[in-house]
Amino acid sequence: MSITFTKSANGEATCSYNSIRLHSAYNPSREAERFVQNVTCNFNPKYILITGAALSYCAVYLKKYFPTAILCAIQFSEDFKIADKLWNKTFYTTTQNDIPLSEQIYSYMGEEGIVSCLFTSWQPSEKAFPQEHELAWNQIKNAVLKSRNVLATRSFFAKRWVKNTMKFCMFLKNTFILKKGASPIIICASGPSLKSSLPFLSAHRDRFFLIAVSSALSPLIDNSIIPDLCISTDGGYWAKHHLSHALINNTNIPIALSPESACFSTILQSCGIVPLSYGDGIAESFLYNHHIPSMPAYRNGTVSGTAAQFALSITDGNVFFCGLDLSPTNGYAHTQPNELERFNMKNDNRLHPLETRLYPSSRPSPSLDIYKSWFASSDFKERLFRLSDNFAYRNTLGKIKDVNWDYFESTTRETSRSKPEFFASEQIGSTKERRAQIKKTVDTNIHNTDWIREAVPADYIVYERCIGMDSESSAAKKVQTDMQTFYKDILRVFSKEG
Repeated sequence: MSITFTKSANGEATCSYNSIRLHSAYNPSREAERFVQNVTCNFNPKYILITGAALSYCAVYLKKYFPTAILCAIQFSEDFKIADKLWNKTFYTTTQNDIPLSEQIYSYMGEEGIVSCLFTSWQPSEKAFPQEHELAWNQIKNAVLKSRNVLATRSFFAKRWVKNTMKFCMFLKNTFILKKGASPIIICASGPSLKSSLPFLSAHRDRFFLIAVSSALSPLIDNSIIPDLCISTDGGYWAKHHLSHALINNTNIPIALSPESACFSTILQSCGIVPLSYGDGIAESFLYNHHIPSMPAYRNGTVSGTAAQFALSITDGNVFFCGLDLSPTNGYAHTQPNELERFNMKNDNRLHPLETRLYPSSRPSPSLDIYKSWFASSDFKERLFRLSDNFAYRNTLGKIKDVNWDYFESTTRETSRSKPEFFASEQIGSTKERRAQIKKTVDTNIHNTDWIREAVPADYIVYERCIGMDSESSAAKKVQTDMQTFYKDILRVFSKEG
């Protein structure tokens, strides 16, 4: 049944669906004003999102009562597109480019916006569209959970990322910039499907520029396949071990590295480094103040996401991904050898056998689901492919086509296309000069809003939510106290270096 549009008693448009009125038959505007007057919010919202807004009379009053908020709506029918202009952003429960609604919300608001968003519902639509209402709120829940997880990760790793950045600027020695080429690029992640492609990678090695994420280095080098470039963006402990073991006898492999990434100082001093810049945050301040040439990259929860967009930026050709499984597996989660596996196998015993340790890899993973959703919802202009030897994947990745090596061979027979080239950057200052500059950068920026937002993100969001309220003063004091602790902590580690 379609939506029925009629005139209300006061001459305004009204409508119903399945005999359920979505707006008053007498005065829709007055009904909407009363609705907004009854909306309670104990914080200062950055966004407001209302589900089932229909003809959206409430938008006018939301602007009146929450003048600084960005107004968004989730509509249950495209018959209400006539009201889109009343909102800053309108979402629909109908599928849009196969992108989940939760990802659309997250992409628009980001994690900080979502946790500072007031979510509410136009109640008549709940009854008229029960399935759409349930879908919308489940998707909102997914977006909120993702935002909380991302913020928790940022809060936990903030100090470590800054310490990694300081070490990066302290010990960086040989830097390179890549000139764009036109050849195909293959990126190797370490999923189980990589194993079947190893012979083909070796056989066709001269046809492509090869990028390895850090966890794929060991299986590649173990099979005498030397990448043109390694890329690492992980700030955690294991990332640097993937790098160090695989590179111990192959120091000629350049590494594309974000300043926040975990990396041993010996690698920074001995390997060629392609600095990656996300263009924002604390790390960008260090790169700028130290005059370190860098290449633009996109921040992503997984190194594979950053690698995909970086590869597309350094070639006019197509990009192929091997080992991008992003799904549970009944065996090893990574192609062997793997540094994490080498460490964990030491603790295998009769009471805690290998099978018990591998079992979690066979279960659904929220992290993998997030990464899979990102790849599936991103538009790579039909230039990114997932390549394998006819591997039976457990998922699909949106518009990313799954292709085999016959396809690769037929589309890359022209071998004369230029590969991306490395060019050495100018030498940066001495260690002593850099040490002084690091301290100056910290002292100059420690009260900078962008630094505070990155160093103590959860505290700063709480403060923003409290602006103009009784709790603003205490929230501001909490930010100040935690920033003092942050400052002392990073300088304590800094004093131990070199």
